[in-house]
Amino acid sequence: MLTELHSRRRSLIASLIAILRKKPLDEREDQVLDRCLTVLEARHATSGTVPMMADLRQVLKDRPAEVREVALDRGDDARYDDITEGLESSLNSLCGSGAFGQMFAHPSTNRIDASRPMVFDLSRISQTESDLRAAILMACWSAGFGTVTTSNMLADEKIIPRQRFLIILDELWNTLAAGPGIVDQVNALTRLNRQWGVGQIMASHTPSDLMAVRNEADRAKAKGIMDRCGIKILGGLAKAEMPLLTESVALSRREQEQLAIWQDPPAWNRRGDEAMEYTNTDVFAALDEPTVDNAELRAWLEDPTNREWYFDDRTTTPPPGQGKFFIKVGSRAGIPFSMEFTPTERRSQIHDTEKKWHEAKNRAAQERGPR
Repeated sequence: MLTELHSRRRSLIASLIAILRKKPLDEREDQVLDRCLTVLEARHATSGTVPMMADLRQVLKDRPAEVREVALDRGDDARYDDITEGLESSLNSLCGSGAFGQMFAHPSTNRIDASRPMVFDLSRISQTESDLRAAILMACWSAGFGTVTTSNMLADEKIIPRQRFLIILDELWNTLAAGPGIVDQVNALTRLNRQWGVGQIMASHTPSDLMAVRNEADRAKAKGIMDRCGIKILGGLAKAEMPLLTESVALSRREQEQLAIWQDPPAWNRRGDEAMEYTNTDVFAALDEPTVDNAELRAWLEDPTNREWYFDDRTTTPPPGQGKFFIKVGSRAGIPFSMEFTPTERRSQIHDTEKKWHEAKNRAAQERGPR
């Protein structure tokens, strides 16, 4: 278990540095990092404390003999400093006051309870902080898979009952595009899920996202991730995505057309566009027409149908593809289904991504008051 913990720490820190640098550690830096972690873990095993990122940086600056051995500094302090300067600079970023330092330099305030469902919530982190989001996703995934590995080891020794896990890797595109070498980390996760006894769901926006990685070899690996998924669940997609999608998913022409239709925006009115009849006066209004006064408007709004239409907005009419998906298994025909929220989900509005639109409408209704 200690060996597994050491390997996971090394891989995670190497991934964080690769995201920072936009390139992976070189061979010697990787060996230096590995040896620094070995020294760090020995120090904290004695005291029983949890090491922080600053403690790792301090080991590098202390120049212990074990680290100098793999740094190949030939006993020269100046040569050691030159060899480790890049790694120390990266660790400074993970210990400093910037976004990465604030996130990774301090101890966690929560512990994972493997007996309960859990989620890492990244909603407070701006979408523009793509590198930070990718780094945090990698850290969360590492923590999650570490929990699974620990549970399996304890179950193997009959210490705890065997558990089954379902792991969801959301925003996959963000992590894959973060930098070279990151695809290898994700690729490894997708190959070992059967051995770990876990179900795994990966979520991304479009097939093109998997091709957003810079390196051609990494793009091939990213495509292999989608190819290996035994079940694909597809929502509305633009027609332009179909050529790339059909390289991994066998879709009939009718299925492709249906996915494209689900991508359409909602109708302009509740009854649907086919029920709307336009006249010239609907489109053009004379500039000298008198303005409708409030009394006439209130009288018109007494009709519930008029009132419903008047206060309608785009958020009350869902787009054609909202909640609709295909389940594809191999080349079998897709199974279409529609997802509905439970009453509890509706009341809590936990899935409502348009709350600010709704808040504006509700505020305006409250200001108008009853009529």
